Amino acid sequence: MDQLAFGCVRRAALVCVAFFLRLIRWLQVSYWVPNARPHPPDTLNHSKWGTHRYITVHNIKLHYVEQGSSSKPLMLFLHGLPDFWYSWRYQMHEFSKDYWTVALDLPGFGRSEPPAHSVTYKLSNLARLVCSLITALGKSECVLVGNGAGSIIGWHIVNQYPDRVSRYVMLGMSSEAILQQLYQRGAIPLATLLKSAFLLYAGELPVLLARTDDYAMFNKLLGPDAKPQDLEAYKYTFAQPAALGHALTAFRENFADFFLEEYEYRVRKPANIPGLFLFQEEDCFGQTPEEYMGLLTDAYEPLETRFVARVGRFMHQDDPKTVNKLIGEFLGMNQKRIMKNVSRIVMDRRIDMSSKR
Repeated sequence: MDQLAFGCVRRAALVCVAFFLRLIRWLQVSYWVPNARPHPPDTLNHSKWGTHRYITVHNIKLHYVEQGSSSKPLMLFLHGLPDFWYSWRYQMHEFSKDYWTVALDLPGFGRSEPPAHSVTYKLSNLARLVCSLITALGKSECVLVGNGAGSIIGWHIVNQYPDRVSRYVMLGMSSEAILQQLYQRGAIPLATLLKSAFLLYAGELPVLLARTDDYAMFNKLLGPDAKPQDLEAYKYTFAQPAALGHALTAFRENFADFFLEEYEYRVRKPANIPGLFLFQEEDCFGQTPEEYMGLLTDAYEPLETRFVARVGRFMHQDDPKTVNKLIGEFLGMNQKRIMKNVSRIVMDRRIDMSSKR
């Protein structure tokens, strides 16, 4: 009993000390005023990540980064919140040998122009914009890859515009229809709902808090192993005027509708598109992986699911080697390369035999 009491007192003391230290930090001016970042870090403009281009779609000047030849099939990457094209640098490099890889900055993110009206951020409007972008790039379809909120957009495109998708890979987040089912079951944690309500109703306070301690939220998002130049890339990008505000607006435009509408697959268009869903343990909202994947595979068929261990919200950055391997296997990249090598060997032998004759 004495040991239990001592343990409780010790824990209470540690909590008080931690709160006192945080209070001291809150009282420092530097905690509330982030560092000035007048110039972008070199990594944002490094040629190894691809070529920066602009295109106007729906009267919005969009920025994207490309790698690979435009004569190859299009592989289009959609980022989440708060995020931008740089999130996909490892995947663009990996798949540019076989695809024309394009990482988009959604309207108001990165270097893309913000929309004139916030309604542009509605899920259905963003989906239409992405489909128009595919057409503007001279393609009729693409391999669609999304993470987080980018996955939610991706699921909507799969449901409503299946002719624009040859295959798809979604990371971490299921469609809003599945999320709505989880909410109706009471499976979404109360902490998640309270955080969402805070973002929805707290005015500009979420933006103010996001800037504190020199944009420390990105240290948490990218994890302890993040490279300094990558942290600076995110902090510089979201230190730009209204950058965090656009992310907050995009969230609010869709979360308010979450409780009012029945979403996409209830009126989805028939399709038989092969898909891959990569997830981590926290993505299951308290469900067992089997239960959570069952919801997805019942609604989307054919769909492969793969668990990725020891990663966070940005799994494609935390463990790009594993994520790239899983995507490559799904797309049959290894088989394609083996067949190409076999064809080359056969051709070389034919040439060698003809020269001997």
